[in-house]
Amino acid sequence: MSGMRQIFKKEMDRIFKDKKMVFSVFFLPVLMMVVLLSIINGLASNMEKDIESHKSEIYVMNEPASFRDVLEVSKMKCQLKTVASEKEMKGAKKEILEGEADLIVEFPEGFEEDIAKYQEGDPVPQVKTYENPSEEYSQQASRNMTAALETYRQMLLSQRVEDMSSLTIFQVNSDNDEMYIQDERKAGGKAIGTMLPYFITILLFAGAMGIGTDMVAGEKERGTMASLLVSPIKRKDIALGKVLALMLISGVSSLIYVAAMVIGAPLMMSKMGGLGDLDIQLSVQQILMLGTLLVVIAFLYSTMIALISVFARSVKEANTYVMPAYMLVLVTGLLTMFTSGETSQKMFFIPIYNTALVLQGILGQEVTMMQFGVTLIETLAIGAVLMGVIVKAFDSEKVMSA
Repeated sequence: MSGMRQIFKKEMDRIFKDKKMVFSVFFLPVLMMVVLLSIINGLASNMEKDIESHKSEIYVMNEPASFRDVLEVSKMKCQLKTVASEKEMKGAKKEILEGEADLIVEFPEGFEEDIAKYQEGDPVPQVKTYENPSEEYSQQASRNMTAALETYRQMLLSQRVEDMSSLTIFQVNSDNDEMYIQDERKAGGKAIGTMLPYFITILLFAGAMGIGTDMVAGEKERGTMASLLVSPIKRKDIALGKVLALMLISGVSSLIYVAAMVIGAPLMMSKMGGLGDLDIQLSVQQILMLGTLLVVIAFLYSTMIALISVFARSVKEANTYVMPAYMLVLVTGLLTMFTSGETSQKMFFIPIYNTALVLQGILGQEVTMMQFGVTLIETLAIGAVLMGVIVKAFDSEKVMSA
């Protein structure tokens, strides 16, 4: 055990006495995450403001005189152009296709007369709009015009029917301020839980990958591993000391990542998904479960990376071998962003994926103790098996001298 402590202390000193290493392991990923989310939020906000401030270019065919008054009242930012012939209509549609114009509104000829002379059984006049759904400006113009046309329709209808309320059979939630029934803390946890497993799995594995490959393959490449193996310290203690050091560093870094994500993400992304309005609070039980799970995940990732590094001759080779495992972890984290409904119990027996599901479930207050326990035990068991393989590999001269 004393040998394991010596190796553990050696690795910890190597990390924590190097200020650059501390910054790159614990703070740089958080900084990158904050900058990335801030950039995304800023770009999304700028795009939204640009669309809202854009003055739509709209072509109108057979425009009724009364329609212009409705547009003025609606304060819709638009520039109207008249379409007088089918030839001009084709040109306008071409501009819509190319993104040079935003919308076409086509009223039937004699629209106002048909409305004024309408009798029961007469065909109902139809107003047609043409938009380009692949253009944001066109989509926004269509939404604004739909609202303006609805106002125009209600105005014309009020001229035909004296008592508009007589046309209303019932209303839905017109004065129901309590229509939303939800647990604000649970809703906030589910919202942040949509993104958290993805970011945590990426950052945790990436952080452990950079250090883990250097701990084993790096020492083999520099030649220091050979001298370490002939020292009085047992090879089993060397392997355990390195893995435990990597596990502790990964676990601490993951806790920092989670804290930064829970605190910072709602503030940075309030305009992207309404997260800023949600109450994100963690109970003591959630914190304990989250901390325990992160330690177990760190243990699994550490053993995975250390095992792969054992069979590599250099850091470059180790990083190449680790990349498929990194992609697997990345994809499993990504999958949790697109899950809906009740997750099948069988999914909690799938290694790596179950940790992302439980992480999401803890934040959303939906995970059961059985799901948590199964995931914990399975992850620890797999990590223990990998740890055993690492110890065996350290005892092999063929592997360690490669």
